[in-house]
Amino acid sequence: MVAAVVAVMAFAYMAYQVLAVDHGAIAAAAGRAERARLEAAADAGMALAIHGLAANDVNSRWSNDGRDRQVEFDGVDLTITVEDEKGKAPLSGMDNIQSRALFAGAGAKGEQLDHLVAEFRDWQSDPAAGVDMSDLTLPAPDGRPVRHGPYRTVDELAALQDMTPQIFARIAPVTTVFYEDNGGFNPSHAQPLAKAAMSALAAEGQGDDASETEPPNQQPDEELQTASLVGDPMTIRVVARDRTGGRIERAEIIELTGDPKTPFWVRYAQ
Repeated sequence: MVAAVVAVMAFAYMAYQVLAVDHGAIAAAAGRAERARLEAAADAGMALAIHGLAANDVNSRWSNDGRDRQVEFDGVDLTITVEDEKGKAPLSGMDNIQSRALFAGAGAKGEQLDHLVAEFRDWQSDPAAGVDMSDLTLPAPDGRPVRHGPYRTVDELAALQDMTPQIFARIAPVTTVFYEDNGGFNPSHAQPLAKAAMSALAAEGQGDDASETEPPNQQPDEELQTASLVGDPMTIRVVARDRTGGRIERAEIIELTGDPKTPFWVRYAQ
């Protein structure tokens, strides 16, 4: 009898283990399926944004003014944001005055501000080309990797020796490396910190009238409403959330081409 009871208990334990393993496998499969669903929804949101930006009808064309759009896709809530890269401060085109305004506006002060300006310019300088760095407030500190070339990504700012996570978090959303030759800075879609940085050079020479200075190359609002977005680099951000708290993010910098065969290019994907 004792042996029989022990045998029953053993079989029961083995059955429990099998069920536990099966339950874990089912839960893992369900988790993978839900993530795949979120990813598919995020991809759909990205495609929806590109389609809206490329619309020929001005009235139905999406704007790249940075506003959030709420969309539901297959039971997944999507938050889609389109940012105009021309409404951001171009890292490779900023001088000492503008970079100082950028860092100061993000919270840098005193020696930290001086060093950040020096490190910012040193990163993109080319000593072999004989670039004059004598106008820097302080020499850049040694002992850290420096590219000595154009910024390739905004994330490279985090490598500056005196950069802090707090300052970087304020600067990253308002700066870009995809400025190039696609027209001037567009203050209509710019955040205050980007406007302050890009206005700093003009304000430096205006004295007491600096507060009235507008950033250069500003386009009238009515022109922006009807202008084609072809050739303008834009960041599309998609956040997908499900009803159970699952979340996934997508971010791409795209450029519309106007060519039906290749309607857009992906310049950067995160």
